[in-house]
Amino acid sequence: MMKNFTGLQLQLEILRFIPKTRFITSDEILQKLKDLGIQRDLRSIQRQMQKLCEQFDIECDMRDRPYGYRWKPNTKGLDLPILNEQQSLVLMLAKQYLKGILPVSIMSSMDGFFQQAEYNLVYDSHKKSGAEWLDKVAIAPTSQPLLPAQIEHSIFREISIALYNNCLLEVHYRNQSGVEHYAEVKSLALVQQGAAQYLVVQYVDDKIRHLALHRFISAKATTFVFKRPDFNLKHYLAEQHFGFGDGKKIRFTFRIAKPSGFHLTETPLSADQSIIDEGETYLVKATVVESEMLNWWIAKFGDDLEEVSREVI
Repeated sequence: MMKNFTGLQLQLEILRFIPKTRFITSDEILQKLKDLGIQRDLRSIQRQMQKLCEQFDIECDMRDRPYGYRWKPNTKGLDLPILNEQQSLVLMLAKQYLKGILPVSIMSSMDGFFQQAEYNLVYDSHKKSGAEWLDKVAIAPTSQPLLPAQIEHSIFREISIALYNNCLLEVHYRNQSGVEHYAEVKSLALVQQGAAQYLVVQYVDDKIRHLALHRFISAKATTFVFKRPDFNLKHYLAEQHFGFGDGKKIRFTFRIAKPSGFHLTETPLSADQSIIDEGETYLVKATVVESEMLNWWIAKFGDDLEEVSREVI
């Protein structure tokens, strides 16, 4: 018998049984659930079917008892994708990662998918290997973990609408110095950086800025559609605009003690990195973007990294 089986999981399982071309009765659904090891009484199934008929395009044949149920003509049926084991595993790993950086209000929008993935991996007797994987794989932070910044659900909804539809967004924003301003902006991209989310926007003066979602006082998606400017998010990130830089590339050369620099032999700074083993140190050369993030990276090694040279390309 299945343990900790929630009402939502029960409804998802029942929805799988609803056919499109014929009617199925509550007794038949009850038997199918029993075959899966799910014990419910007939009355509870009938109550569930009453709720599902109100929430979904399910037709109830009341001409005779027991009542029959099927999807109404021209409906898509259950609109949630039927996840396989690999997809379920990826979703559960994503949940482990995202729950540490996304606010609860945003994570809740994915609850239906996460619950279906958890059901597939943990409860389905044919997929026990997936359940074991969840105890074998984890994501370790590379820096001090921070709790996610809090974002108003209504604000995130308006931002999502504007970003998806290329609509102008009316914003009331307070920066980190406490200064407030109103503006109408073009939403270009949404970027997660650590525990915070930033909306990349273009103002009327064509300047591109990053607005932290947790600093929005209000946001409203308008009905005015704009022509998206020539903006490539991958190139923008590669130029280290989120690493507090302006895209300027340099030829970066330094020496680093072997214990501190060994990871660079496995995870290079750039595709053109060269590294020379000098005995107790490595001589490293790489093309990187000049940024404050690079300065922080250098500082964390202290005296183990020296003779730094930066040549502007």
